[in-house]
Amino acid sequence: GLEQALAAKEAALAESQALKREFVGSVSYELRTPLTTIVGYSELLEAMGDLPERSRQHAGAIRVAASHLARSIDDVLDMAQIDAGEMELTLGDVRVCDLLEEAAERIRPKVEGRGATLDLACPAGLQPIRADARRIAQAVDHLLEHACRAVSEGGAVSLSAEAGPNEVRIRVEDTGRGIPYHLQAHVFDRFVRRERGGPGVALALVKALIELHGGWAEVQSEPGKGAAFILHLPIEAEAPTAPPELLLG
Repeated sequence: GLEQALAAKEAALAESQALKREFVGSVSYELRTPLTTIVGYSELLEAMGDLPERSRQHAGAIRVAASHLARSIDDVLDMAQIDAGEMELTLGDVRVCDLLEEAAERIRPKVEGRGATLDLACPAGLQPIRADARRIAQAVDHLLEHACRAVSEGGAVSLSAEAGPNEVRIRVEDTGRGIPYHLQAHVFDRFVRRERGGPGVALALVKALIELHGGWAEVQSEPGKGAAFILHLPIEAEAPTAPPELLLG
């Protein structure tokens, strides 16, 4: 009777999860393979000594676009994984200041290439948090990329952290155009048309990764004056539990 029905439901659910996982895996593999080839050959062309300068620039543009595409595919697949309740965090002790320093060095050339400055402020003695370092770094990288696109000549991007009673807040701020008030409520929605950067999944993914840690993300912006994104991370991330329907058995 009921027990059999529940067992059958659980089996069907497990099977659909497995199919979803397999689909995400095979799609990422199929999209990745040709991209790796494109990136590889464009790097090879760029390195060729006898290539005219203009052709070398074209090869560079292909490499940059292909790398960008690879990152977008990663984002969409990560989002699909979170939606399927499949993303597991690998929790460890994370030194937030070290993580921010590394993130700052990754984005610095881009920010300075736009004629803007990058500031980093992290209080000494900030206690380590229990979190997935790779996923937090991914969220911070996305916010820094977003800030970098927003600033122009003479602007600034700042990255900072501060401790609250039971959370650590990471703040990414820029002096760009800011976000119109009517869009602020939707800034973390997927595929929202934005004035800065096109529609995308990056900010939705940032929010999802932080919520997976039991935290939350917010935006503060005065249009015309820039924007700040704040990630509220609990000191101790709770590893997410299985979705309730899997606990029936």
